[in-house]
Amino acid sequence: MSTTAPDPAITAVIGAREVPVHLGPGAIDLIGPLLAARGEGDGAMVVVDDGITSAGERAAASCREAGLRVHVEAVPAGEASKTLSEVERLSRACARAGIRRRDAVVAVGGGVVGDLAGFLAASYQRGVRLVQAPTTLLAMVDSSLGGKTGVDLPEGKNYVGAVYQPEAVVMDTRVLGTLPPRELSCGFAEVVKYGLLVGGELLESVAAWPDLPGPDDELAELIRRCAECKLEVVAEDEFDLGRRAILNLGHTAGHGIEAAGGYDLYHHGEAISLGLLVALRVSEHALGLDPAWRDRTAATLARHGLPVGLDPSVDVDEVIEIMSRDKKSDGRALNMVLLRAPGDVLTHQDPDPAVVRAAVEELLA
Repeated sequence: MSTTAPDPAITAVIGAREVPVHLGPGAIDLIGPLLAARGEGDGAMVVVDDGITSAGERAAASCREAGLRVHVEAVPAGEASKTLSEVERLSRACARAGIRRRDAVVAVGGGVVGDLAGFLAASYQRGVRLVQAPTTLLAMVDSSLGGKTGVDLPEGKNYVGAVYQPEAVVMDTRVLGTLPPRELSCGFAEVVKYGLLVGGELLESVAAWPDLPGPDDELAELIRRCAECKLEVVAEDEFDLGRRAILNLGHTAGHGIEAAGGYDLYHHGEAISLGLLVALRVSEHALGLDPAWRDRTAATLARHGLPVGLDPSVDVDEVIEIMSRDKKSDGRALNMVLLRAPGDVLTHQDPDPAVVRAAVEELLA
């Protein structure tokens, strides 16, 4: 196989690093040439979600054909795999496989594998090369981009991690056609988030989006626009000390709901769907957002199979308590991301706790 690769769809400049993003059908076959073209290490550890082993096999085959030593480790699907014990297991597998500093970890899967394998790459031997190969819509538009990696603790989601930029991001849009409807819906929650953050034409496109996944060319363009939005923000604030906080719209309440549901009642995108509705309701009270935007957003989310009501088994007190422990909280304020209008975003907002509680409780109605 040739060790050259086509020009990327996007090249993000983040700090001192250029991160190419390759997007399109069959893009996963570029992983081997991308790694070999750098002429550095000769080994690759492919970490793959055990529910999509065919994509992992393609990534591994691409690496082998490029002349790399390849080892494959499957990870059980689901948030329960994002643990320090799983990082230890994978680190020891790397050690047994002889993975060295100039070798690479290749993350093939959704947000869970991307976060887990990304943290593995950041921490193993103090940092090895990393390629993100997201296979879900959510990971393509959001979690594979920007370098955030990590695992969960019982006390909170993503409490242990690192900001660690990949050498490349490879998005094979052909994989999206194999996803179950629930996975596509989860990804679309993040797409809705970007529509609200940007407003204008992007929000109109999101609101009018047909049944998922949608036309191939238009879907690739939608992914590219969301990815460019995120990467533009990350380029300004790689380590999440300022503007990057806008990307957490819906996530303060969403993470609380996700954790209170034991990480299995709701998938991440479903929890973010609910978290967006909380943020929009709070925005009405705190910043005067037109209530019509929450109604329109709820209709868009529901039309694509996302929840707009909270399961009664979820304890609101627990949601509120987890929100108070959110990583963005400084111990005095929730630091929620709120909107005055789509495209007009404010970070580090400390809304009235009674308003926040009422917005969560409203989801039970």
